[in-house]
Amino acid sequence: MVERYRRRKGQPKLLGNHQKCWLWGRNVVTETLRAARWPVLELHVSDDLPEEELAFVEQWSQSNDAAFSIEPAERLTSLCHSREHQGFLAKMAEFPYDRVEDALAAAKSPPLFAILDGLQDPHNFGAVIRSAQVLGVDALFVPIRGQVEVTAQVARSSAGAVNHIRIAQADDLVTLAALLRSRGVRVIGTSQRAVRPICECDLSGSIAVVIGNEGTGIRDELLSACDELVTIPQFGAIESLNAAVSAGILFYEAQRQRHGVRPQAEGRKPKAVLSIPPLG
Repeated sequence: MVERYRRRKGQPKLLGNHQKCWLWGRNVVTETLRAARWPVLELHVSDDLPEEELAFVEQWSQSNDAAFSIEPAERLTSLCHSREHQGFLAKMAEFPYDRVEDALAAAKSPPLFAILDGLQDPHNFGAVIRSAQVLGVDALFVPIRGQVEVTAQVARSSAGAVNHIRIAQADDLVTLAALLRSRGVRVIGTSQRAVRPICECDLSGSIAVVIGNEGTGIRDELLSACDELVTIPQFGAIESLNAAVSAGILFYEAQRQRHGVRPQAEGRKPKAVLSIPPLG
């Protein structure tokens, strides 16, 4: 085993317990290293990696003064209890959430935001993050309580997208919705109770789309704080789409309208449909 450790003083708090702090997989770990946003406390790589990959992680370790070791693949498996590490394993600090004001200030115009009302499944949360980043969402807002946090599992499900989109925690989503509305952002809720399909709702301006909990949907208090409720037309036997799929459809529809045709006012002759380039 080759060890090249650099111990940093005053390290940030660990992400969860010893088992939950590990992030593994070539793509998600290297993406995290390159983004240089989420603190990596230790980096362990397999001694059978290609020379160019070993050179990359060693250079990264030197530039970031981070703990770094080259070890047998079996040692990485023992640490993370998975054989799917692909030779890359990182011990992570807590995820660095953005401040609400910083996320709002950094948004482009017109902004596209998403508010997640208490997602519980890490795979769902990661998939929403991935879709949001690919489809140009400026920031995700999540509650401090009742929401799965950004964990290593969420990061893996997002394919590393957590490193490239702002995710801010809010004390109260109803208060956040009021703040957004006061700044000219329309808050659009998704509900099976709604009658207006998303294709008839103008999503081309400043908007925040609300995605509800996987089991209970959007809380009544937050539904009441929305400017408008929309639904995704469904044609199959299953009652509803999961949160991640619904989010992807909503984000794409918003970008379709921004890059193509907007909904027409009732009674007006529709214009020719524009060609929309692929997104992502």
